Amino acid sequence: MFSYSVLILICFATTAAVALLYGVRPKLNRIFVLTLLISLGMMLVFNTFLTALPIVMYNTNSILGIRVLTFPVEDIGYLIAVVVLLPGLYEKLCHEKRSTKPTSKKNS
Repeated sequence: MFSYSVLILICFATTAAVALLYGVRPKLNRIFVLTLLISLGMMLVFNTFLTALPIVMYNTNSILGIRVLTFPVEDIGYLIAVVVLLPGLYEKLCHEKRSTKPTSKKNS
């Protein structure tokens, strides 16, 4: 069975591979930073709530042991992967779809 830390490394590797394959580069602008900060804030609230009650518990042998408040630091890796990859991939795929859309010609 994979440890939680190994799974996050696989997630990062997959994110990097997809980003390279599709030429996705995150735009490090105000919107990106704001999205990351809001997502991180929400994650801090909900992950702390879920792990403090404890609704979600982690096997201490499967994590690095470094915690942010009450949850393992590995959880932040998934958030970063999503915030970096998904907007760029969406833009890339939608742009390709728009550029390959056939134009209709009307006969006059």
